[in-house]
Amino acid sequence: MNPDYSGAAAGLGIGFIVLFFVIYLAIIAVMLWVGYLIMRTAVKNGVKLALQETGQQLAPRPYSPPQPPYQPPYQ
Repeated sequence: MNPDYSGAAAGLGIGFIVLFFVIYLAIIAVMLWVGYLIMRTAVKNGVKLALQETGQQLAPRPYSPPQPPYQPPYQ
């Protein structure tokens, strides 16, 4: 048995390393995204609870229709 890891064996090893590194980064990204969603929901619920306890209401945003694109004045 030849312990020479060149050619296809080396490429396969590097390919697995790259694949697992990408999977590792994807798992970290999903964990950060889920943490962000949890924090956003907690802050929103906390603000709503604080406003409810003080008797205030969360003011709804008024609807503003989309603005037409800017057109410079004719000269």
